[in-house]
Amino acid sequence: MHRFFVSTNSISGSRVSLTGGIAAQIAQVLRGRPKDTVMVLDDTGMEYRVVLDYVSVTQIGGEVIDFEMCAGEPNVEITLYQAIIKGDKFEYVLQKCTELGVSAFVPVICERSIPNARKWGDGRYERWRLIVREAAEQSRRGRVPRVDVAIGFKDACENHVGSGVIPWEVESHHSLKQVLGQLRERGMGPSRIGIFIGPEGGLTCDEVDFARAQGILPATLGPRILRAETASVAVSAAVMYELDELEA
Repeated sequence: MHRFFVSTNSISGSRVSLTGGIAAQIAQVLRGRPKDTVMVLDDTGMEYRVVLDYVSVTQIGGEVIDFEMCAGEPNVEITLYQAIIKGDKFEYVLQKCTELGVSAFVPVICERSIPNARKWGDGRYERWRLIVREAAEQSRRGRVPRVDVAIGFKDACENHVGSGVIPWEVESHHSLKQVLGQLRERGMGPSRIGIFIGPEGGLTCDEVDFARAQGILPATLGPRILRAETASVAVSAAVMYELDELEA
């Protein structure tokens, strides 16, 4: 069943009215017809099963026949602080980590990041948010993950809320599993956790020391060196697994 995130204004009681790009997509791309069923989501975690009764290129009308909380949202809230990497790789991270259940993305400018990131216009962020939205629809999420504007590494470390972990190739003593265990022992349950991933050139020692001073714990991912985009997906999946979020 096709899923669409819509504004709360699109749902009024048991009636749903869709316009703009969503209406055109249903009518022209999907060849929607009256009596077809779609799922609409209002970005609150609720999902509404809707039977269409009016279809045109400019407007879609339908009746809500059922609604419930979406089962696709995890109980843990992961914020991925992703160092900015080359465009297609960053977009890959946004898509795959949305599918895995990441709740928010914060692009981070590190010492070894692309130097002109602070000059990016709104268009880049609009594209990123569209990628995340489409990935959330495809993966049966109930909320669209947030995509923030890029900030500096130190600001990211100082502003993060909850527990924090920073995979680092120089770390050799504490695995990701051990770090999550440490957080539990400290009473810092990982229901809200920030994952900090460095750029292609890696994080500097000074950056990791600063993160550690903010309570963000370094972790090793084993003897192999992962690319930045691989590390983001691998760590997000590993955290979800350790917190039992990949079970049915």
